[in-house]
Amino acid sequence: MPRPFADLWLMPHRPFLLAAAAWAAVAILWWQWGAALGLAPPVLGTAALWHAHEMLAGMGGAAAAGYLLTALASWTGRPAPSGRVLKLLVGCWLLQRLAVAAPGVVPPALALLPGAGFFGLLSAVLAIGILRAGAWRRLGLAAVIALLGGGDALLILAALEGWARPDPALLARAGVMLFALLIAVIGGRMIPAFTDNWLRQAGAAARCRPTPIADRLGPLLIAAAAGLMLAELGTAAGAALVAAGLVQGWRLAGWRGWKIRANPLLLMLHAGFAWLPAGLVLTGLARLLPLRLAEVDMLHALTMGAMGGLILAVAARAAAHRAGGALVAGRLLAAAALLLWLAVWLRLAAGPWPGTAAVLNGAAALAWLGGWAAFLAAFLPTALGPVRRPVFSGTRG
Repeated sequence: MPRPFADLWLMPHRPFLLAAAAWAAVAILWWQWGAALGLAPPVLGTAALWHAHEMLAGMGGAAAAGYLLTALASWTGRPAPSGRVLKLLVGCWLLQRLAVAAPGVVPPALALLPGAGFFGLLSAVLAIGILRAGAWRRLGLAAVIALLGGGDALLILAALEGWARPDPALLARAGVMLFALLIAVIGGRMIPAFTDNWLRQAGAAARCRPTPIADRLGPLLIAAAAGLMLAELGTAAGAALVAAGLVQGWRLAGWRGWKIRANPLLLMLHAGFAWLPAGLVLTGLARLLPLRLAEVDMLHALTMGAMGGLILAVAARAAAHRAGGALVAGRLLAAAALLLWLAVWLRLAAGPWPGTAAVLNGAAALAWLGGWAAFLAAFLPTALGPVRRPVFSGTRG
């Protein structure tokens, strides 16, 4: 095997972030223009459900695996999973994309196996590593991945078998809430830590304001909103979502975002996280005011904005140039972030102006594709070269 491709398997973030970015582009290309290109439309029960599933389990699942398995080495002081285990995980992820894309070819029971293997093995690797190191506080992350896997299997089975209960669309929305929970926990620890480090290095007296109550309350409210959604208690779920969004906004306000304008990589993290409170509030308001806002539109603030924005912001740190130990964003990464933010605004604008929805959705898809293409162009050289540590941060102040 040529050495550059062997290097791809040295760290988990390399194959999985490449997979997440590539699939984020390919899945949207297929979804938006597949018919025009002569491709059969992807269907998982419905085309819209396939689209939702592939953004969650496809893009989101790969990105979560890439980050968590790489961060596992920092949490435990042990080498990150690599080689055969990593190839097996990536293989399961790829097989699930194929199985879900061909529901008429693969029997439902077999269609469940790749995803169950991916999420099951991922949660097991995380749990074993965390338990061996005694890092008990991180064990909840492995539990969330296991829960995602269980929900994913139920969603696929419900869609392929045509079940009315549980509603697969409702399961997909609960999956969005689980990813929102991961963003609140992981982003809520990472962003203030990176921000404080940069402020210290810049000689600023300001530091991120601790918000211990919000740090605990925020994830609980998101989990409660997911449970109320599944129970089909629309008004209560809407109220919980709005409350969760306000709590996340409270956290974000204490992170001194106005102080980090000179650092594009930090700005990307703050801007990506800002879509979490905005998306939670907008989705909650759509449940409380269904005649004024469409929930299917507002959810894109969470999926494209918070999920896509944070995935790009974290992955950009692995792709960034290094100058004297500091991470430096190049033009490609800056362009990628701007295009993704533009894509979110265009997609959200399609809701209030349904007469122009086709044009706005097409423009949003083009901006989304351009953003991920720019990221891949920036990331490929670092994904196939020597491993640089730490992966997601520069030197500490």
